[in-house]
Amino acid sequence: MSSQTLEKDRIIAPENQVRESFAVDWRKYDGERVIASNGGAIYLVLNGQLQWIPNPETYNNLFASWNGVVVSDYLVDNVPRGPALTSGAVLAKGNGAAPEYLVSNGTKQWIPNPDTFKKFAFNAGKVVTVPQIVIDYVPSGPNVG
Repeated sequence: MSSQTLEKDRIIAPENQVRESFAVDWRKYDGERVIASNGGAIYLVLNGQLQWIPNPETYNNLFASWNGVVVSDYLVDNVPRGPALTSGAVLAKGNGAAPEYLVSNGTKQWIPNPDTFKKFAFNAGKVVTVPQIVIDYVPSGPNVG
């Protein structure tokens, strides 16, 4: 490979941008629903990762309204990508216990407290109650928030 090829393909980034990209704790944006300024996909920032919300039905299963979606090219371009939410992801709880979960990608993710539930703008009216045995047998993933 010649040095000319390397020069042509090199991208120059200001040092402060390079440092920031390594130093940002993207979890500080957890709970944000974001979209790029040109429209398109809507993402949820969850555990420091952008997770694509695949369709309006999934969005409506989870969130109280479409208000509060943040238009941010910065977040869409820089937050690391995580797995997309499962189409049809739901909020669920067992009929024998109070904990509420985000169920997506074959795992349940515990929503640990009302403040986290509110931070994520989840819709309490959309929590599905299922037999406790169903919740017990869904593998646990990382907690929400």
